[in-house]
Amino acid sequence: MAAYEDASSEPRVGEFCLNLARQLGKSPELSKAMWLFSELRPTQLRSVAASEAAVADLIIISVHHQESLPEEINDWIHMWLDHKDKKPSVLVALFEPVYQGDSTSMHAYLKDVAKQGNMELFVQTEELREPD
Repeated sequence: MAAYEDASSEPRVGEFCLNLARQLGKSPELSKAMWLFSELRPTQLRSVAASEAAVADLIIISVHHQESLPEEINDWIHMWLDHKDKKPSVLVALFEPVYQGDSTSMHAYLKDVAKQGNMELFVQTEELREPD
């Protein structure tokens, strides 16, 4: 399950999932639900996405470097945290390397979210593409 900021942050999700599938080997069972941040503004859609995230083994948030997440994304996170079971899962933060900025407070926030949700947090800021 993934939420991404815009068209420039979406490809990182796809690249991450492809790399993950390669590392998992033969026929991994991956289902990918993706939500654009702006799609999470309406409460009904945010609720649907939160229900998907609450049962996901892997949640990816792909964003630009910035101080904090938009309010609707924070609301979405709290919605799925409130309904998430305590099974171990993974939260991945993919920061778009093209955009520079201070994301220290967002990183701390996501670290706290992971702790509350019994999740491992992985943060990736470098390019995912393999060298030619």
